[in-house]
Amino acid sequence: MTRLVSDIIRLGAGVGTHTKPDYGMDEDDWCGLRGPASGYQVGWWEGRVGAVDFPPTVSDEIVWLAQGRIALTDVQGGRVEFAAGDAYRLPAGFAGRWETLEDAKKLYLLLDPA
Repeated sequence: MTRLVSDIIRLGAGVGTHTKPDYGMDEDDWCGLRGPASGYQVGWWEGRVGAVDFPPTVSDEIVWLAQGRIALTDVQGGRVEFAAGDAYRLPAGFAGRWETLEDAKKLYLLLDPA
C-alpha cells in the first residue's frame, strides 16, 4: 500500500502522549509514536535546492530538520512543507516527490520493519 501525506506524523512538543517525569527536575515528555523495529540507521544528511521522485520507501524514517525548508508530495498530489526545527515520521511505503526548497540539513533515523 502506498502511503500519503496524510500518513506523515508530525513530532514534537504537544504531539502524542504527554507525561511529566519525576526525576528531580522540571521535564515534559511527548511520545509521538511507538512500534516494533528489527534494526535502525542514524545519520546526518545535507542537500542543496533540487527535487527527486522516489518509489515507496522500505523503512519508517524519523526526521528532525535542522536547517532549510523541504516539501513532500505524495502520488495523489497531497503536499506538505517542513522548515528548520520541524520533526516528523515519514511512514514506510510513502512514495512521491522530495523537494529541497532551501539548502537543508537533517538528522534522521531509519527504522527497519519488524
